[in-house]
Amino acid sequence: MTISFIRPIVPDTAPGNTRGASARIAGQPLPLIAVPVSPPPRLGNVLYSVATLDDRGRVADRHMTAALNWTATTRLNIREHDGLLAVTADPHGVFKLTKQGHVRLPADARRAAHLKSADRVLLVAHLDRQTVTVFPPIALDQLVLPALQGGGDL
Repeated sequence: MTISFIRPIVPDTAPGNTRGASARIAGQPLPLIAVPVSPPPRLGNVLYSVATLDDRGRVADRHMTAALNWTATTRLNIREHDGLLAVTADPHGVFKLTKQGHVRLPADARRAAHLKSADRVLLVAHLDRQTVTVFPPIALDQLVLPALQGGGDL
């Protein structure tokens, strides 16, 4: 019995090549994001998610609410701070998850955060604090755009 091997496909990296993963555009290398040599350790008690705000002000990420052990009976406090929305488990809170496990953001909080229906938001859950911070698009613009406009490597 003979064993045959399949030759690996290796992209040609010869100068002037315009195909494959090592292609250059107009003689310039493809842009890459600068990654620190020793990045700081990830926080194990923080979860990230992106969700869409529906026409009733609901956002949903069942994985996140399950990790927080939030149920339809969990009382919540929702407040705006510096353009972000903080959703916290609070036994005296006036809000609750919907039966489907969605967080319904009240209209006044949505207005304060400049949120509208179909906006995509970044949800950041801090498991130890039993808190979800909602980052609306305008807050993400303020975080990301300076790096892009500053000529960084993004």
